[in-house]
Amino acid sequence: MVKELSLPHQGQEVEAIKKRRSLVFKYFTFVAVVWLSFCTRKSIPKKPVMIWLASFPRSGNTFFRNVLYEVYGIASSTYHHEANYPLEPDYAEYPVIKTHLLPHQLDPSDPSIKKVYIVREGRDALVSIAHHRKDIVQPGTDFELNLLEAILAMDGSFFGGWSENVRAWTAVADIVIRFEDLIADPIKEVEKLRSIMDLGEPDLDKLPTFQDLKFGTPHYGASVEKVDSEEAARLAKKNFRRGQAGAWKDEMPPEMEALFWDLHGEQMDLLGYPRGPIGEAWARKKATGVVEPYRVLIEGNKMTDLHMDGIRRYTEELIGGLRAFQHRLPEKWRIDVLVNGKIFPLDQYYGKIVERREAEKRQLGLFALKKGFLEQSLLALKAVIQKTLPESWYNRLSPIYRDLPIRRILSWIRGGTIKEQYRKVWKEAGRNHQLMHVPLPQHAFLVEPFKLPFVVTAHDLTHHFFPEYHEQANIELAESGMRFIREKASGVIAVSECTRQDLIREYGLQPDRIHTIYEAANGDRFRPQQNEREWTDIRQRYGIPAGTYLISLSTLEPRKNLRNVIRAFLSLASDTRYEDVYLVICGRRGWKLEDLADASSPGFDRIIFTGHVLDDDLPQLYRHALALCYVAYYEGFGLPPLEAMRCGTPVIYGQNSAMPEVIADGGLPAEPSDPAQIARAMARLVDEPDLRKALGQKALERSWYFSWLKTAFQTLNVYQEIIESNPVDPN
Repeated sequence: MVKELSLPHQGQEVEAIKKRRSLVFKYFTFVAVVWLSFCTRKSIPKKPVMIWLASFPRSGNTFFRNVLYEVYGIASSTYHHEANYPLEPDYAEYPVIKTHLLPHQLDPSDPSIKKVYIVREGRDALVSIAHHRKDIVQPGTDFELNLLEAILAMDGSFFGGWSENVRAWTAVADIVIRFEDLIADPIKEVEKLRSIMDLGEPDLDKLPTFQDLKFGTPHYGASVEKVDSEEAARLAKKNFRRGQAGAWKDEMPPEMEALFWDLHGEQMDLLGYPRGPIGEAWARKKATGVVEPYRVLIEGNKMTDLHMDGIRRYTEELIGGLRAFQHRLPEKWRIDVLVNGKIFPLDQYYGKIVERREAEKRQLGLFALKKGFLEQSLLALKAVIQKTLPESWYNRLSPIYRDLPIRRILSWIRGGTIKEQYRKVWKEAGRNHQLMHVPLPQHAFLVEPFKLPFVVTAHDLTHHFFPEYHEQANIELAESGMRFIREKASGVIAVSECTRQDLIREYGLQPDRIHTIYEAANGDRFRPQQNEREWTDIRQRYGIPAGTYLISLSTLEPRKNLRNVIRAFLSLASDTRYEDVYLVICGRRGWKLEDLADASSPGFDRIIFTGHVLDDDLPQLYRHALALCYVAYYEGFGLPPLEAMRCGTPVIYGQNSAMPEVIADGGLPAEPSDPAQIARAMARLVDEPDLRKALGQKALERSWYFSWLKTAFQTLNVYQEIIESNPVDPN
C-alpha cells in the first residue's frame, strides 16, 4: 500500500493561494475606492464653514439671506439677545448666522470665524428702522419719535447706534458689502462670499427681487417663518418696504438730518457717502476748528415747589430730556439751571431732582424754597390756624383772610427776598449765557433784568378765560407774565395748538414767534403694568376699597370741575346697579372749594379723597381704574389724561380747549356743565367692557405720539434758532 505523502503540502499551497488572492482583492478595492473618491470628490457634500452675516438693522441682511436660500440653497439662522422669541437650539450648526449685535457680543466668540458685513447709508437705514418699529415691532407708534430715538441711540440702544455698529464691524469684517450695490446686482455681491465659503452653483432663475419678497411669501423676514401664510404675506408687505437708495430724502425732516450729521457725520465721511446741503453745512462748521457750544440758562424755581403739579412736572421732565441731548452732544450744548439765585450745571441739578424724588417716597415736602423769618412765621401761623379751627369755621374765615392785605404782604416779602437773591447773578448770566428759558410766565419778574434773549413757555390762559376761578393776586401775576411775553420774549413755546391760537387771538402775538411743542408722559414711569402685591400696598395706603372705581386727579380747585364730576358720580351711585363702584379723587387741596359737595348726599361715602399721591403710585392707580374723569372747563394741555392713557386707561374729558387735541379717540367727551352727560359717560365705561378695552387701546396708541425726548429736541431747535438770530453782546 502506497502512502499519499503529498497531501499536506497541497493543502498549504491552497491556503497560500487564497491569501494572495485576498490581498490582491483588497489592494485593488482600496485603489478603486481612492480612485472613485478622487474622481467624485466635487459631488460629495461637505458641511460648509460657518460665517457671521452682520449688519445694522434694515440694511439688506434679510434680502441677502433670501438670495442665499433661493439661489444657492444655503439656509441660515440668527443670533440675538431678544427675550420675546427664542434662538434656534442648533443655530451654530448653520453655515450662515445673521446678527445685528456688535462683534464682542457674539457666541461662539471664535475670532477665526469669517465675517461678512452689509452696510447701508445711515439715513436710509434709520428711516427704515423707524418705519419697521411703527409697522411691525410696536404698531401705532409715532414715526418721527422712532426716528429720533434711532438717531440718538441713547445708552447703547439700537445695537450701539448706526455709527458704532458700522465702525465696530468694518474694523473686523473679512468682506464688506454695500446695500446699494447689493440691490443693484445681488449675484455679484453674494459671489464675494465664494472666497470664504463653498457657495455651489447658483440657480439664477430663482433670484428674487425686492418686489417678489414684498408681495410673496419669503423664507426669511419679520419672523414670517413663525406664522401662517396669510400673516406672512401681510408682514412681508411691511417688512420689505422700498429697497431703494436715497429713500430718506422725502421722509427725514431737516432738523433730524442735522442731528444725524452731528452724531454720525464722521462715519458717513469715512464711508464716502454724499453729504447733501445739510451735511455740507455740518462739514464747514466742523472745519472751522473749535466749535463753541450754545449756552442756555433755564429759570427753575418752580422745581422747588413742595407739591408736584403740571408746571413742575413739565420743567423737570424737560430738563431730563435736554440732559439726554447734552450727553450725546456735549460740544454743542451747555445748559445750566437757575434756582434760588444760584446757577447749577444741568447734570448737577438733575441729580438734585432725582434725590428729591427719592426723598418724597419717604417724606412729603422736602427741598422747599428757603424763606425769610417773617414769611416763615406768617405761613406757620396760617398752618396752625387751619389745624386748630374746625373745618366749617376755617371755611367761613378763609374768604376774609383772602380779602385782607396779609397775602399781598406775604407775596411782597417773598418777591423781594427772591429778587435780592437773583440780583447777584444778573451780570454773571449775561456774560456766560446766550439765552434764557422761562418755563412759567409768572416767574418772568425774577429774570426780567437779564440782558438775554428770552424763550417763555405758555401753558394756558385760564386766568384770562376764567378769572372767577383764580385769586386776584394770581391773575395779576399771570397778566404781568403775558406782558413780559408780548414785550420781551424772542420766542414763545405753546404746549398745544389750542394754546397757540389763544395767544394769537387774545394777546395779538405774531404767529411766527410761537412754536407748538407738546408736553408728554414719562414712558418709563407711566405704562401698563401689573404687580398685585404692589397694588395691594397702594390700595391700602390710600384707603381704596376692593372693587371697581373711577379716578380723578388734579389740584382740588374749581376750574377742574370736580363739583360736576362728583354730582355725576352721585347720580350714578343712586342706581343700585352701580353700588360697587367708587370714585377716587387724588390731589392736594387748592382753593375756592367751600361748595364742592354736600357730604350728607347718598353715595358720598363711596368717594375717596386720597390727598397728595406719590408719583410712583400713580401708574397703578391709573391702571386699575375703569377710566380717568377729567372734565375740566379748560386745559392748555392736560397731563393727567395723557399719563392715564399711557397706562392704557380711557378718559372722560371736557369737550373744550386742548383736550380733544390731546386725547383724540382715547376716551369719551362730555360737556363740563352737564352732570347728566358726564354720568352717562361713566355708566357706559362701567357697563361696556368691550368699549372700555377698545378705548383703552386707542388711548395707549395715542399716547405714543407724545414724548419728552421729542419735546426736548424741538425745544433745542427753538433755542438754536433764536441764539443764531440774536447774537449776545458780552459787554
